Amino acid sequence: FIKEYCLSTLGEEKVDEMSFSTDFATVKRLLLQTDEFIKILNGDEEFPSSYFFDTRYSLKRIKPDGTWLDERELFDLSRSLRTISDITRFLTPQNEEEPPYPALTELAGDIKLFPRLVAKIDSIIDKYGKVKNNASPELQRIRAEMSSTMSGISKSLQSILRAAQAEGVVDKDI
Repeated sequence: FIKEYCLSTLGEEKVDEMSFSTDFATVKRLLLQTDEFIKILNGDEEFPSSYFFDTRYSLKRIKPDGTWLDERELFDLSRSLRTISDITRFLTPQNEEEPPYPALTELAGDIKLFPRLVAKIDSIIDKYGKVKNNASPELQRIRAEMSSTMSGISKSLQSILRAAQAEGVVDKDI
């Protein structure tokens, strides 16, 4: 039943790992975390939960040298890392001495953020998840050459069409 509310397979796996506990400290810690998250859900601020992608398979796949993430995998990784960063920022506001959600802040305390990786991905992938023309000098050259070739083909086809129309082979309204 709880798994239906999970935003990703990672959450579903955490639900599968859940078990009963008789340890007072553990139960108290989990109840505090639950209480704080309920306050977040019932509050005015929107919790950053836009993108949770399970990128473990993709990251394992690229361990050998000479392998890479495809454009979709890179985009998903970037959005997931950005969401994690947003959550960390949400839980630890800079302008307050005491965090508003101390139990959740403690839970998020060991999370590693990768701002340089996100910046590098952003330099390669656009906001729609497509590789930018200037992702590398070689790609920029290839795409410029393709654009020039396509433009030349289009001009040639227009010229052929105009000639065919002038000779009466093709209707004028085409």
